[in-house]
Amino acid sequence: MKKPARTILIIVAAVAVIGLIVVANLKSKSGGGTEVETRKVKYGPILSKVSATGALRAKAQVSLQAQVMGTVDKLPVKEGDWVNRGELLLELDRRSYEANMLLARARLEQAQQSYARVESLRAAKLVAAQDYEASRAAFEMANAQYDQAADQYDKTVIKAPISGTVAQLNIEEGEAVMIGTMNYSGTVLMVLADMSRMQALIDVGEADVVSVVLGQPARVFVDALPDTSFAGHVTNIAYMPTQSVLSATQQSTTFEVEVTLDSTAPALRPGMNVRAEITTAQLDSVLIIPVQASGRREVKGKESETVFLVKDGKAVLTPIRTGKTSETEMQVTEGLQPGDEVVTGPYKTLSKLEDGDRVSAKPAKDSLPD
Repeated sequence: MKKPARTILIIVAAVAVIGLIVVANLKSKSGGGTEVETRKVKYGPILSKVSATGALRAKAQVSLQAQVMGTVDKLPVKEGDWVNRGELLLELDRRSYEANMLLARARLEQAQQSYARVESLRAAKLVAAQDYEASRAAFEMANAQYDQAADQYDKTVIKAPISGTVAQLNIEEGEAVMIGTMNYSGTVLMVLADMSRMQALIDVGEADVVSVVLGQPARVFVDALPDTSFAGHVTNIAYMPTQSVLSATQQSTTFEVEVTLDSTAPALRPGMNVRAEITTAQLDSVLIIPVQASGRREVKGKESETVFLVKDGKAVLTPIRTGKTSETEMQVTEGLQPGDEVVTGPYKTLSKLEDGDRVSAKPAKDSLPD
């Protein structure tokens, strides 16, 4: 290659390098830095919800157990029947209980007559005090034994304590039933449920239950009916927790919350799996930022809730105070003003960002128009 041509190439290369350096300097002066996504602080609504899973039950639901032992003699109902309060559900073989009651009645009559004679003799001072007291004690004992025998006789007949559907029937005519003891729960004969009023019993985590109060509105989703949901409201919050152990070193503490459905459907059954969303707060026109913009960081030796603001091409770490939170937005009660530009992502960049870093801001894809 001739010398003039080589000289020209060297000059062109040098000019290109100088041009690149000039462009880089201009870019640095005009902002440059780490590229981040931002969104402006503005007023908007906040809808806070608590979500949890559980199961359905009838609001009025009773499990019936026998209080005396015996064999089922009459069973006039079957599973699925509707029964009214006071209607006969089941009758045990009561012959032995009737005999015991008649025997106890005879003993009572005998003791009563004996006591009446002794009492008349006592008025005439013809009987000793201890004989009178023994006669009275015998009468009172016979009276108590008769009451006990009559009570057991009455318990051989089981009537409906509520109006409802026979949701479960665990016994048949001719079967023997057992009563519960300290170590044995006894036979559950049947379950009555008034399914015209249904409830969802859900397990809410300890971090969320503090924001749940009676009367809050809820929406209940039933797994078996994926295209349907039911409005309801919170009617009870348990004071004592239920604890589910996840591992040897970690456990999850939940509290049972009762949500009563405002309406029902024939397809609903006790025991169906449900998910409930409880609205814990609904605010309008409050300062909001995306949830991902906030994080706990150390500011002046103290850990607090913070965001990064973009000012003069730099990320400025700013402490804030927050209020209610939805799935995507967070209320800011202190530290920001409408129009402030907060860094929202990307996550990897935001997690490594430091106070004072130079940034190049661009609106986040989900930014709302001003």
